[in-house]
Amino acid sequence: MNKYIALILGLAALITTSCYPTHCTSAALNTTTCSPIHYISASPHVAGDWKMGGPYNIGLPCLILQSDNYLTFVNEKGDRSRGVLKNRSEVIALDWEGGLPGTLTNNSRRINWKNGTWWIKQ
Repeated sequence: MNKYIALILGLAALITTSCYPTHCTSAALNTTTCSPIHYISASPHVAGDWKMGGPYNIGLPCLILQSDNYLTFVNEKGDRSRGVLKNRSEVIALDWEGGLPGTLTNNSRRINWKNGTWWIKQ
């Protein structure tokens, strides 16, 4: 019985380790190391329908999918990016512009992206 429990725990650890991404180098973050993304307790809820706020394509739909602090961003053009909640007030779109950071404001209902654009949650 103990062998089975050890086997199950070992498999669970292997699956957990291999399924979660790591946060690697990004020019936007000025870092050259890779480290696991850490779970943020009481992560803000950012999942849902958003709109492009500006300065162009104003009002076009965007989307964020969320699982804990792991995100998927879909912009107004339909382009997707993996993402993470860096902390309670910062997100990073890992696949856009080498790691595009954004700041959450207005109770996590607005994202001000480093490239000068912003999204508004509906």
